[in-house]
Amino acid sequence: MQKVVFFLNISAKLFIILTITLFASCNQGEETVQTDTEFSSLFYADSGGILCADGIFSVPLPDGSSVFFVGDCFVGKLVNGGIDPKTPMLRNAFNFIDRKMTKAQAIIGGTIKNPQTLMTPPRSEHDSVYRWYWPGHGFTKGDTLYVFALNLYNDPAAINKSDKEEEEKDEMDKMAEEMFAFRIAGIDLLAYKLPDFIHLATNRVEYDYSKYPIDFGNCVMVDNGYVYIYGTKNEPHFSKIHVARIPLNSKVLYKDWEFFNGSGWDTSIATSAPIETDISVSEQFSIFKYRNKYVLLTMERAGSDIYNYIADSPTGVFTNKKFQYCPPEPEQDSTGRIFVYNALAHPQYIRNDKLLVSYCVNSFHVRDVYRNAENYRARFLRIPMKNIVGK
Repeated sequence: MQKVVFFLNISAKLFIILTITLFASCNQGEETVQTDTEFSSLFYADSGGILCADGIFSVPLPDGSSVFFVGDCFVGKLVNGGIDPKTPMLRNAFNFIDRKMTKAQAIIGGTIKNPQTLMTPPRSEHDSVYRWYWPGHGFTKGDTLYVFALNLYNDPAAINKSDKEEEEKDEMDKMAEEMFAFRIAGIDLLAYKLPDFIHLATNRVEYDYSKYPIDFGNCVMVDNGYVYIYGTKNEPHFSKIHVARIPLNSKVLYKDWEFFNGSGWDTSIATSAPIETDISVSEQFSIFKYRNKYVLLTMERAGSDIYNYIADSPTGVFTNKKFQYCPPEPEQDSTGRIFVYNALAHPQYIRNDKLLVSYCVNSFHVRDVYRNAENYRARFLRIPMKNIVGK
């Protein structure tokens, strides 16, 4: 899966990033797509909050605030614009944005001085295997927040060894090797009591992930009394979207799903059929309702361009493909190490008919993030809704 192939990395050139505040979207006659530096400044805290991260899913909360779910991340204090190598990397955290958009608060385990990963998988008494969560998307039901998460575990057989001789490796080389030695055990659904984010329950989503490796939960939409749960199935050279659903009033939201079979709904995951698109979608993507249309926003999995489609129902057919933006970071990097991935929409932040969109930035070299935190900070954009759905 694209999100986890590399961990942190970017040899970004800070002076280039800081001098760019506006980019043309290249979409021929449409309104300009702008970077939202104001939201970025709100989201990241140079001392005492989320310093840098990927993932960046968001869920609006009942009181008008929002919570963002981030994956591998750092909190604490910047040191000369970078990350102190002694700062622990957390596997996940939440970032809470108040309804007035005046501050961001990192929700983590432990404290800022001694930070710990927020969500951890349950384990049996004698289980010594390293396990962790990468969060997916989520939703709310009354005063409960639900979060889907990939349940991963360390597997030395999956390790990607460095080309360096063993005696030449330093701590960062060894850490990078260990980060990639993983497998996916399945999908879990976690529940939290609002407004204090108190953990209530963790349940394994009841389908056989080993037989049907669909990453359900990487996009969620509540619509007309149902929770629609989307995920990617990574076929050779192409990634397609599948969708399941469960009534919002269900007392067991982690099981008894129905799966879209191409024409209707079936209780057997074996009948699940993909939603057709003409590009391989990214691991993380967004589907949301805007007025009477359903919008799919995704980055091209093998590239960096951001597209959207529209449909008349949650299952498509998604048509009217539109190119929206080409992130400039890879072309601006002379080292060839920077890459971008996983564009996501945050429709609760539509302002002046402009949609807030994020995309992740990263590098193939883990040291680059420690040298410059900007190299692992997602970028935020404003895309006019006119560009997406027309007038």
